[in-house]
Amino acid sequence: MYRLLLLLTWCIENKVKAEMRMRSSCVVVYKGKKLSPKQLVLERNVRPRGRQTCRAVSLKWHNIDLEITIVRRIDKHGNESIVFQVATYKARPEAHVAHYQKRWAIEMIFRRSKQSLGLQECQSRSLQLQHNHVAAVLLAYAITQLEMKKRKLDTPV
Repeated sequence: MYRLLLLLTWCIENKVKAEMRMRSSCVVVYKGKKLSPKQLVLERNVRPRGRQTCRAVSLKWHNIDLEITIVRRIDKHGNESIVFQVATYKARPEAHVAHYQKRWAIEMIFRRSKQSLGLQECQSRSLQLQHNHVAAVLLAYAITQLEMKKRKLDTPV
């Protein structure tokens, strides 16, 4: 939590737009009252309404002005869940959701690189060898993606 606080403070001071997830148990200040994002949804009924999938509100967290987006998600089984995204800038709720969703492709690159292509396997202490290893893994990832596209495959296997 302390690292997140430092990161958000740095982003605001340097005018960097940042979008990240927030735990539902964090204590925030909304309209002068301390509560968690989960309580915000349950007690204050601040949630997406009707066909809305998201709703944004301004609040404070450790005296930092933030924008929190409450996102309603429905999984493939039809189960509904609520997640909380926090941002250092104001935008429409749909824009917050779209910006955060762009991160998913990046997360998938890291996951595949670690699990399938051996990104974690470099034991060298030499920085140059580590750079070479990362470059080789990312090249292998790029080649894999090109082959998948060329052969119209959904997965590399």
